[in-house]
Amino acid sequence: MPTVVVAKHKMVIAIDPGHGGKDPGAIGKSSRVKEKHITLAISKQLKRLLDADANFKAVLTRRSDYYIGVNKRSEVARKHKANLLVSIHADVSPVSKSVRGASVWVLSNRRANNEMGKWLEDHEKQSELLGGIGSVLSGNKERYLDTTVLDLQFSHAQRAGYDLGKNVLKELKKVVPLVRRTPQHASLAVLRSPDIPSILVETGFLSNPKEERNLSHGAYQKKIARAIYTGLVNYRRTNYVNIPVAKKTKKKKTSQTKRKVTHKTTPSSKNKAVSKTKAKPTTKRVKIHRKTQKKVVRSIKSYVVKKDDTLYSLARKYGTTPAKLSKLNNIKNNRIFVGQKLRLK
Repeated sequence: MPTVVVAKHKMVIAIDPGHGGKDPGAIGKSSRVKEKHITLAISKQLKRLLDADANFKAVLTRRSDYYIGVNKRSEVARKHKANLLVSIHADVSPVSKSVRGASVWVLSNRRANNEMGKWLEDHEKQSELLGGIGSVLSGNKERYLDTTVLDLQFSHAQRAGYDLGKNVLKELKKVVPLVRRTPQHASLAVLRSPDIPSILVETGFLSNPKEERNLSHGAYQKKIARAIYTGLVNYRRTNYVNIPVAKKTKKKKTSQTKRKVTHKTTPSSKNKAVSKTKAKPTTKRVKIHRKTQKKVVRSIKSYVVKKDDTLYSLARKYGTTPAKLSKLNNIKNNRIFVGQKLRLK
C-alpha cells in the first residue's frame, strides 16, 4: 500500500561544518582557501535541500565563522533531538598532491569501547541519553545492565552510521572521485555519541590543485551537498516507515460499493434479489475482516522490540501512532532498543 508523509515525524539531521574561527582546518596550497569556509558553504547548501523536503529538518552546529569544541557539537545535535549527525570536512595529504577523492568515516570499535567506559561512569549522561530507561540505569547497581544497554546503543549507532555512509558514498561517486569505496572506521571525537548515529564526510583534498579549485566553486559545492542529501533520502526510505492511510482508503471503497447498490432505479423483484445476493458477500467480508482485526489488536497489550523494528513500523502494525507509543513508554526522540518491552495499550 502507498504511504503518506506526516510532517510532525520529520527526521532531524544535525549538519556539522568542520573547524571554524581560530581553527581554520586544512589550507589549500594554491589559493590558500581554508577548510572552515568550504565546510560551512557545503553545510548551508545541504541545509537548504533538507529544509525544502517535508521529511527532514536540518540544524547547523555552527552558522558562521566561529570556533566550537568537539563536545559542544554533539551537544547542539542532542539539544535539537537529532536522529543523525553529518560532519563535513576537507582533507589534505602530507605525502602527495596527486591524492584526491571523497571518503566517509564512521565510529571505530576501539573508540566505541573507550567511549562506552566513559559513559558508564556518568549516570547523569545515561539518563539524558537513554530516555525512560536512563532512570533505571542511574539507580541500578548492576554494572552488567548498564554495559548491556549502552553496548546496544553503540552497536546501533555504528550499524546505522555505516548504513548511512554506504548510501552517501553511492551518491558521491556519481559526482566526485572516491578515495575509499566503503565507509572507513576511525577514532574521531565527533563520531563518539552513542545516541546519535554519525558520519564524517571528507569532500576532497585541498592538497590536490584540481580539487582545491573545485571545492572553492559554488556549483561544485552544490553537487556534493545534493549527493549527501540524496544519500540521506535513500537511507530514510529504507530505515523509516511513515504512517499509512490504508484504513481510510478501504472505508471509502466500501461506502462507494454500498452507494452503487442502493442508488439504482427500482428494478423488478427478480433483479432486486440478484443485487442483494451480490451485495451481501462483500459487506460480510468487510465486517468479518474488521472484527478479526480489532480482536487481534485488542488481545496484544505489550511487545518486545526485535532487530530492525522502528517506532513507526510498530505503530503501523498495531494500529496506533508513534506519539501514543512514545507517551505510553516514556520514549524520547522515537528511539527504541532491542529487548525493550513496550506497552501497546
